[in-house]
Amino acid sequence: MNLPHRSGPAAQASSVKRMEPTAQAQLGPLGLTGFIVVTMIATGIDAGIFPDRLAAADVPTVGFFIGGLAQLLAGLFQAQRGDTWHATVFGGFGLFWMAKALMLQWIVPSLDPSLRGDAMGLFTLPWVFVVFVLWLASWRIHLVLLLTFSCVLVVFVAMTCNGFTGIEGWNRVAGWFGLGATAGALYLLAGQVMASTWGRPVLPMGRFLTPPELAET
Repeated sequence: MNLPHRSGPAAQASSVKRMEPTAQAQLGPLGLTGFIVVTMIATGIDAGIFPDRLAAADVPTVGFFIGGLAQLLAGLFQAQRGDTWHATVFGGFGLFWMAKALMLQWIVPSLDPSLRGDAMGLFTLPWVFVVFVLWLASWRIHLVLLLTFSCVLVVFVAMTCNGFTGIEGWNRVAGWFGLGATAGALYLLAGQVMASTWGRPVLPMGRFLTPPELAET
């Protein structure tokens, strides 16, 4: 089945193609890869699994090039395909990580220590509302994506609360729910890559919350 040029998250799942020389590859897995790598590192540090001293060395560079650039490229590609939801997610998160990497590298170290928490809290606050809208839209795709984005929503709420209050417990909440989002994204990545190589859906995505013929794998 030929994949139409204009296809959203619903239509793409109903026309999985085998890897062929003439097939147009999707960049969704690249966006997921960028999300997984940067989220695992950043939230692993927040959760206390990785030492805090590694944050300054890893997060700005990984955030800008992998979490930022990779997701932005995937978002632009999804926009070309007419996939508004994934274009917004990957494009938005790509820009988020590019901006956060620059803030962590250049802006935050130069701020008065008493202002650093509020600066990061204000930076993440608008994203809570953006992610909430994206979370609502994920109800029309499938259950795995809904659960993954539920974790993402908690992460942004916890990061904002941590920034404004300075309470370390919020940082731990963000870390562990971020790792939950990472696990969900890994499952989504495996499902998409295996579907493209096997020519059919392999991993179940859970109960579809929209008609099966319109749901994305």
